[in-house]
Amino acid sequence: MFSRSAKMEDLRELMPEITNNLQGMLSYMDDDMEETFGLTFEITRSNFGEIEHVPLIPGGENMHVNQENKQEYVDAYIDFIFNQSVENPFMAFYDGFHKVCGGRVMDLFHPQELQAMVIGNENYDWEMLEYGCEYKGEYCENHPTMRYFWQAFSELVLAEKKQFLMFLTGSDRIPILGMKMIKMTIQPVRGGEEYLPVAHTCFNLLDLPRYKTKEKLRSKLLQAIEHNQGFALV
Repeated sequence: MFSRSAKMEDLRELMPEITNNLQGMLSYMDDDMEETFGLTFEITRSNFGEIEHVPLIPGGENMHVNQENKQEYVDAYIDFIFNQSVENPFMAFYDGFHKVCGGRVMDLFHPQELQAMVIGNENYDWEMLEYGCEYKGEYCENHPTMRYFWQAFSELVLAEKKQFLMFLTGSDRIPILGMKMIKMTIQPVRGGEEYLPVAHTCFNLLDLPRYKTKEKLRSKLLQAIEHNQGFALV
């Protein structure tokens, strides 16, 4: 997207085990490198169940990796993973993306900033979510049901908290400016404790029945967030 060369750090994010192997090869200084690693400038991959051998450079299948060219091999490997192997689908994406978001404004972004703009970030500040929460009706910060809710929420593991965020907002990512941009509202609803919480994702609004125990609230909340797609009776 930015015409910048991919580096080892980029490969580590995608393929950490392979990156460690390549780093180990670069650190190997003995003269028996060809015999020890047995590598050529060729990559083996599965293509729809078929094993194929792809040279990283012209004639790469006959070019052995040694101490003199090992950095060239790593550079060619990274280039293949991030460029050659995905050239056709990436160019289709690139053309479409720039038709919508292209122009000089792209020069204002670093890659990490653009990623955060497109898919949100993962700097979860759950205390900020509670701090910015608003309440309707009889609910307030000190209402027993609200105390049960935040106590139960704080006990959830990260994956469950992200499920709740998806349940509430329609996405498990947060805006680029952080959790403070999610204005969550909780309101009481009619019905007994057997009813599930209901989220209105367009408004970040949570309908929460008046549960009388934390255990009951936690059970119903988990039931709701684990079945957060489609329509169902609540």
